[in-house]
Amino acid sequence: MKKKKKLVKVLGVALMSTMLLSTVAVAGPQSKPNGPYVEVEQNLSLQSFMSNDQLYSKLQQLELRSNGKMKLDIAGYSDAMNGDLMEQSGYPLYVVKFGDADPNKKKVLITSQIHGNEPIGTEAIIELVQTFLSESKEVNEILENVTVWFMPRINPDGAANLYQDKLYPVRYTHQTWDPEEIGLPEGTKAPWNYNLGTERAQANNGQINYGIPGYDENRDYNPNLDFRIEKYVEARDEQKVIDALNDTSYYVKDENGNYITDENGNRVRHTGLNSSDYGGFYVTPEARIVTEVFKELDPDVYFDLHHRGFNTLTAEDDRSVPIQIAAVVADPYVDPFTGKSYEVDDDVLTLGKQINVLGYQSLQKGNSSFGAIQKYPDVNLPGTSLGAFALNDTAIMLIEVKGQSQTLGQKQSGMLTQTVKIPVYEILKGLGDGSVNDINPNLYNDIPVSANGIKDPSVRD
Repeated sequence: MKKKKKLVKVLGVALMSTMLLSTVAVAGPQSKPNGPYVEVEQNLSLQSFMSNDQLYSKLQQLELRSNGKMKLDIAGYSDAMNGDLMEQSGYPLYVVKFGDADPNKKKVLITSQIHGNEPIGTEAIIELVQTFLSESKEVNEILENVTVWFMPRINPDGAANLYQDKLYPVRYTHQTWDPEEIGLPEGTKAPWNYNLGTERAQANNGQINYGIPGYDENRDYNPNLDFRIEKYVEARDEQKVIDALNDTSYYVKDENGNYITDENGNRVRHTGLNSSDYGGFYVTPEARIVTEVFKELDPDVYFDLHHRGFNTLTAEDDRSVPIQIAAVVADPYVDPFTGKSYEVDDDVLTLGKQINVLGYQSLQKGNSSFGAIQKYPDVNLPGTSLGAFALNDTAIMLIEVKGQSQTLGQKQSGMLTQTVKIPVYEILKGLGDGSVNDINPNLYNDIPVSANGIKDPSVRD
């Protein structure tokens, strides 16, 4: 799985017609605030977000400043494979450690930018690290009772992607599927989350082709944390892997080639093992690295920081939703390879709901858009880091910030960074003093559900 780095050119975007522009100009706002949006033909600015080199330099400076309070480790590299995650052939994945894996403390792992075009979580982590380097009484009391490990930017290749000499962060990692390299027959299908190098263009105006293959890292995890594709090959069980990879999802047809439908007229779908309904195949070094850190820490709580689209809160409340959150992203799961069953423990789920409620409550500041928070849609994704880790006895919180690099640029980045930082900090404080345990987990059910999606008004395709 060798990295292929190429420079390709951003496609031009056609000007909107005068009639269309006048329509946008007179249209009423969709939300409060309305946007922000990157308009067609507008220069996209990402200068306020740290490059990989800037991020690494900042982390190293903070460690020097910490006088031993913070420890900075490299957990592996983004293009390392074949079992040696420390092979220095890509970008480093850093772990910022406040405390050891002490079983007598609450332990928390926080990751960001698993998708390279979702940078706000990384900015929030840096601000949280700076906060924890202070010698305030409150911070020290938190760290007496809570170990906190941060992994900022766990997809550094996607974050540093170039398109015609310009920074163009993308969702995917940078590796090439080569089944023969891991002992599988030529022609074995790639995991379903493999991408040949396309991404949506600025302002969602079509697609670009930057030409570097890779994976959606956040579909590469597995509830079986020890699953490694080459282990099955070495153990001469490669046929299990071949069969699974070649078993993709599709709509079922009859012998005449017609789609079979159910009583409601919906097409019947065959759910293959190579699909989002099952765990991933751990083909990316990034997912393996994060999982090794997870196993080392064995956290009580795991946060993963993402971006998403745009919504208003309810049909009656047109406040723009800054974040969506979730405590549940995976149903009970049976590993198709081993037959082992996984499910979220009741106490773990309770804690997950409590931390999500606490985060929700921390942002309720009057009637501002700051507190217009929704729950993420119901999903069952055992191949995500959150899903896999929740099924291994860790309470979770998903935080999804509105907008992505192509639809947001750096607009409102300061406000959105705080919308992530504040709930994470307040939850860490609640874990430290035990107050999180006093929260009624049933309040989680009262958080508004995802609804009222809105689109960038400059986009018409």
